[in-house]
Amino acid sequence: MGGIAILGGAGGLGAAVSRRIGPRTPLTIGYQGNAERANALVDELVAAGGQAVAAQVDITDTASVTDFLAKTAAQWGKLDHIVQATGPAIPLCALKDVSEDDFKRIYATDVFGSFNVIKAGTAALAETGGGSIVMFLTTAVGRTLENDGMSGGPKHAVAGLLRQAARECGKDNVRLNGISPGVIDAGIVHSSFVVDEVAMSVIQSCLAQTPLGRMGRPEEVASLVEYLVSEGAAYISGQLIAVDGGYAA
Repeated sequence: MGGIAILGGAGGLGAAVSRRIGPRTPLTIGYQGNAERANALVDELVAAGGQAVAAQVDITDTASVTDFLAKTAAQWGKLDHIVQATGPAIPLCALKDVSEDDFKRIYATDVFGSFNVIKAGTAALAETGGGSIVMFLTTAVGRTLENDGMSGGPKHAVAGLLRQAARECGKDNVRLNGISPGVIDAGIVHSSFVVDEVAMSVIQSCLAQTPLGRMGRPEEVASLVEYLVSEGAAYISGQLIAVDGGYAA
């Protein structure tokens, strides 16, 4: 068994994934700017008996992604799985109010960044007999929500890339799946509640339309990641699975 690369592994949801699978699987936790948080999580996992290292990676830089995955494989002897739990800061507002700079930044990070991860990741996994990539999307790929276009729009594109690669890379025993979280008690939800009234209304509207009537817990997302990188999910590929309390139903 080799290791798992988690891009954004110290973020709101990424940290929950790292803590869920870290005790049993060697991890390389990828971070872009917050080395302190990533290294603190590594120390926590190692203290609990796991194996983990942190490494900087910029998903918008093709060479950086390729190098990060190569170092992960070298560190653990083999690269088994990749989890992409990254996501740029987004404005929660009507499309007409999105700035040109924000639009370009978000699509460059979400879409081009995901393209880099898929392209380099599928090649790296194919070299050693296969594996899987799990990518975080959003429940908005299943059902849109007012003022949430800079989440749903880019992630629709990412979903298309993921499904295309799943069809093309099956011959290499490489699987790709997406997880579409709803309102989860972590990350952007915390920051958005205090930004402005429009941002708060997006989250409150989504919760009001969620049949289970509560926020999801990070651990509930992490448990699905754990399953998708397990042998039990070896025949699952090209799927977009919502963890959203029924919002997209």
